[in-house]
Amino acid sequence: KLIVMLRDPVERLYSDYLYFASANKSVEDFHEKVAESLQLFENCLTDFSLRACVYNNTLNNAMPVRLQVGLYVVFLLDWLAIFNKDQILVLRLEDHASNVKLTMHMVFQFLDLGALSEKQEALITKSPASNTRRPEDRNLGPMLPVTKKILCDFYQPFNKKLAEVLSDEAFLWEKS
Repeated sequence: KLIVMLRDPVERLYSDYLYFASANKSVEDFHEKVAESLQLFENCLTDFSLRACVYNNTLNNAMPVRLQVGLYVVFLLDWLAIFNKDQILVLRLEDHASNVKLTMHMVFQFLDLGALSEKQEALITKSPASNTRRPEDRNLGPMLPVTKKILCDFYQPFNKKLAEVLSDEAFLWEKS
C-alpha cells in the first residue's frame, strides 16, 4: 500500500524555493526562477511528451525551481499502472494540517490497523510539524500575485485531471 500526501502545487513550489534556495531569496527572484523554469519546461513539451519532460533529469537539473514535482497526476497515473486504486491513499497536506486526527484515522483505517487509542491519538496530534519555514523565510511574505496567477494557470489543467482520477474536487486547490 502507498500513502501519498500532496500539497497545493503552487504553494509547494514556493515552499520548496524557500526551503532549498540559499542566498538572495526574494519574491522577485522566485518570480524570475518560475518564468525561466516555465520557459524551459514548455520548450521541452514542443519536442517531447509531458511524461518524458517530467522525468527528464537534464531538464529538471536545469530548471531553477522544481515545477515538475507538482505535476502529481503524471506520477499518480504511473503508480496506478502498477497498484490498484484501493492500494493508494492520497491525502492533502492542507486537510492534514487542519485536522490531524481525521487524517490519521483515515491512515489507520487504510492500513487496517484498527482504531486509534486516545493515547496514540494524543501522541500523534502533539507531534511538531517538520520542514517548517525558517523565521527569515517567513519574513519574505507570500509570493507576488502575478507569480501566483502564472503558477495557478500552469498547474490548473493537471490539478483538474488529478481531481478526475481521484474523483475528488478538493484536489483542484481552488480555495487556496
